[in-house]
Amino acid sequence: MGFDWGYFLSLWPDIFRGSLMTLFAAGLGSVGAVLVGLGLALGRRSGRVGFLLCAGFTEVIRLSPFLVQLYFLYFVLPVWGIVISATTVGVLALALHFGAFLGEVFGAGIDAVPRGQVEAAQALGLRRMQIARLVVLPQTLRLVAAPTANYMISLLKTTPYLAVVGVPEMLGVAFDKASDSFRYVEPLTAAGLLFLAYSIVIGGAVRLVERKVRPL
Repeated sequence: MGFDWGYFLSLWPDIFRGSLMTLFAAGLGSVGAVLVGLGLALGRRSGRVGFLLCAGFTEVIRLSPFLVQLYFLYFVLPVWGIVISATTVGVLALALHFGAFLGEVFGAGIDAVPRGQVEAAQALGLRRMQIARLVVLPQTLRLVAAPTANYMISLLKTTPYLAVVGVPEMLGVAFDKASDSFRYVEPLTAAGLLFLAYSIVIGGAVRLVERKVRPL
C-alpha cells in the first residue's frame, strides 16, 4: 500500500486543529509547571515542615510514571467526588509532573545566588519576602531560563499521553483518522511533522533565550 498524497493533504485541517489543543495544553501546562516548581523550591526553604512536604511531593511525582499520574487524576479523583474535565486533568497532570522537576532546577538557581547579596539586602533592612522578590528571584530566573525552556520542549512532547483520557490533541486526532481509514502512515506522518515543526520553533526560541539571559 503506497503513500496516498491526496489523503495526506486532506488530513491537515483536522490535524492542525488538534495541534491547537496540543499547544493550548502545553502552554497552560508550562505556566502551571513554572508556578508549581517555584512554589516547591521556595517551600523547601521555608522551614522543616515545608521542606518535608515539598520534598515528599517532589519524590512521589519524579519517581512515578506520568501516565500513572494522569490516570490517577482522571479516574481516582471522581471516586472522592472531584470531577474535572479531561483537558483540565491533562493540564494539571503536566503542571504537577514537570513542576516537580522544575522545583529542583529553581532550587539550584536559588542556591546559586551569592549569599553575600542576601546579607547585603538584610543589612539594608529588607524583609524576607522583599529579599526573595527583589534580589533572589530575578537572579534565579536568569540562571534557570535555559534549562526551564528545555523542559518546556519535553512537556510539549509529552502531550500525546493526554489522548488516553480523551483530550482531542494532535496525536489523538491522528489516531482517530487512522482508525477510520485503516491507514496509519499518513495521519501519523502529518502529526509527526507538526510536532517536529513546533519543536524546531521552540528550540530556536530556547537558543535565543540562552543568548539573552546568559549570565555574564
